[in-house]
Amino acid sequence: MLLIIGIILFPKDSILAAKNGFSIWVNTLIPSLLPFIIAANLIVRLKFVDVLGLIINPVTKKLFNVSGKSSLVFAISTVSGYPVGAKLASELRQNNEISKFEAQRLVSFCSTSGPLFIVGAVSIGMFNNPSLGYLMLLCHYLGSLTVGILFKNYGKESVKKDNFNFKFEVKKIMEFRKKENKGFFVLFGDAVFSGVNTILMVGGFVIVFSVVFKVLSIFKFINLISYIIYIPLSIFGFSLDLCSSFISGLFEITIGCNQISSVSNIPEIIRASLCSFIIAFSGLSILAQCCSFLAQTDINTGTYIISKFLHGVFAAVFTFAFYPLINSSNLFIKLSTTSNVFYNSSIWSLYINNYHIILPLLVIIYFISSFIIFKKIKNS
Repeated sequence: MLLIIGIILFPKDSILAAKNGFSIWVNTLIPSLLPFIIAANLIVRLKFVDVLGLIINPVTKKLFNVSGKSSLVFAISTVSGYPVGAKLASELRQNNEISKFEAQRLVSFCSTSGPLFIVGAVSIGMFNNPSLGYLMLLCHYLGSLTVGILFKNYGKESVKKDNFNFKFEVKKIMEFRKKENKGFFVLFGDAVFSGVNTILMVGGFVIVFSVVFKVLSIFKFINLISYIIYIPLSIFGFSLDLCSSFISGLFEITIGCNQISSVSNIPEIIRASLCSFIIAFSGLSILAQCCSFLAQTDINTGTYIISKFLHGVFAAVFTFAFYPLINSSNLFIKLSTTSNVFYNSSIWSLYINNYHIILPLLVIIYFISSFIIFKKIKNS
């Protein structure tokens, strides 16, 4: 209702926002996503994912309690970005190739951003720091895998551990393909048709959320939320501009990352960590795209959103922890408008000078606490 009122009251701004969203879709998303979506659909239809799954099955079963098919879903998602991982996971569930709980575990860590966006757009285009991009990319995937391990015990079932003959299983897959009686070009046509429908849906979401964000900005809703979170965070040195940029990123990651990168008087480590959270969480626009695919199955979208929030937290923490490995000088930027409570030079000096000791301790504590949590869940 608010969107309709905003479009009626501010038609010019709404049309410009829609044009901007359409431009992003045509110039960026179609050329970068459509080939990957079509290729991924074709790979699934050719049953290549099943064969690869047999090879990787022991590893994925041990780490994530999912079948080997997840390895290809994760690989395609890491290359192509949102929302391909969620779409592939939902397709596997729709085809009844994986169970409900396995699909939930799979989608918790197989929905990621692509390297072109993190390294190209964010680190080089916005931060002008290529080395930061590779760090953020590593932390993004580490955060995703960490969530996958945490969700290992989700649900009451486990992936079957039956011993099987590899040749027999491959032969069974090939026989099933023959029974389908579909040639390569038929499968390719189906893949193209499905890919075009998917990219059209993505374009619709991008355009709608561009208008929604513009309307909320006009009504000062973004400013209101920013000021609310600024009040408690101001004691830690967060500026109102930084809070506003972060809220923008929760709606649309490209806008948010661009605004955060341009905020002055804030150390790069803080801006990079916030961008890592936003990219991993993916923003409401991408969440809506992914949930639209998951809603076609019995995968719980609420649990998926929680997993994306955890992904954001882990990616931000890893970025903050590993940042000194690439650059320590930017931590000591002179601050003129921030609080000394958070940006205390002695605290930064302590961390930077001893990060080679503190970092391994944090990693050890993390694995010990994770092991204890897993044991408690398993016993319960």
